[in-house]
Amino acid sequence: MEGWEGFVRSVVDRREAHVTVSGLTANLTQAVRRSLAGRYLTVEVSPLSYLEFLRSKNVNVFTELDLVAREAEIKALFDEYLRFGGFPLVALNPGNRERILAQLYDDIAHRDAILECGVRNVSEFSDLALFYVSNVGNRVGFRHLSRSMVIPLRNLQRYTECLRNAYLVFFVKAISPRLSEMVKAQRKVYCVDNGISNVVEHRLNENLRSLLKNLVFVELMRRHGLGNLFYYRDRREVDFVVKDRNEIREILQVTYSLGDERETEGIMELLRIRRVRASVITYDGGGGRE
Repeated sequence: MEGWEGFVRSVVDRREAHVTVSGLTANLTQAVRRSLAGRYLTVEVSPLSYLEFLRSKNVNVFTELDLVAREAEIKALFDEYLRFGGFPLVALNPGNRERILAQLYDDIAHRDAILECGVRNVSEFSDLALFYVSNVGNRVGFRHLSRSMVIPLRNLQRYTECLRNAYLVFFVKAISPRLSEMVKAQRKVYCVDNGISNVVEHRLNENLRSLLKNLVFVELMRRHGLGNLFYYRDRREVDFVVKDRNEIREILQVTYSLGDERETEGIMELLRIRRVRASVITYDGGGGRE
C-alpha cells in the first residue's frame, strides 16, 4: 500500500497503537528510518539457533549431564540442523523440508530480490544467486566472477547488492597486517541458512566442511553482528576474526576434523602478531580445542 509509512507514523504519534512492521528486505528498514526516525526499535530475527532448534524438538540442555545423557539424540539432531538449517517451518516439518526450503529460496530470490530490484535479466541473476549459495565459505572476487560467468561487472555488483539487501547472502572482508593484502583480498560469501545452501543446489556430495563453516558464521553474526566479523589472510588464513571497538577479541578456525595440521598454522601465525582467545571448531574431534 502506497504511503503506509505516513499512516503508521500518524498512528504512533497519536499514541493510538503499538505497531510492529516486519519484512525481509533492507529497503523496508530504510523506509522505516526515513519515516519513523526516533519512533522505532529494530529487532533482527534470524533462523533458529542450535539451542532454539533443540527446544523445537523438545530437547532442553541445561548442564553437561544433559549432554551426556542425550548425546546420541543431540548428535543426530545436530546432523539434521547442519544439513537443513534453522528455519522454523523446516524444523517443524521434517517430512517436507526439502520442498519448503526450495520454496523459501524461490520466495527470497524472486520476491525480495528480483522484483524488489526490478531485475530484467532473470537468468543472469539466478545463476549468480545459485553460485553464491553453493559456495559458502569460499573467497569470491567480483571481476573474476564477472569474466567467468560472462555477466557485466556493473550488473554483477548490482545483483550482489540486491541479494545482500534480501538477507540471502553475506560477505566477510579480510583483515591482514599488510594493507595491500587487505585492499586486494577477496571477500568470503556465506548464506543466511544451511538448508538453503545444501538443498537448493541439489549437490551430489554434501560438503560438510563448508556447511560447518556457514553454521559457525551464522552463529557469530547472531552474537556479534556482521560488521565485527572478518577473516585473516596473509601467508595463511584464519576463518573468523571477531573484533569489538576495533580490537581483535577472538579468532576461530573451523575444520571438519583435526587431521590436517595446516588448519592450525593460520592461528599460530596470527597469534604471533596478537595474543587473543583462539579456538579450533571441529565436527567431532573431542569438541572444540583452544
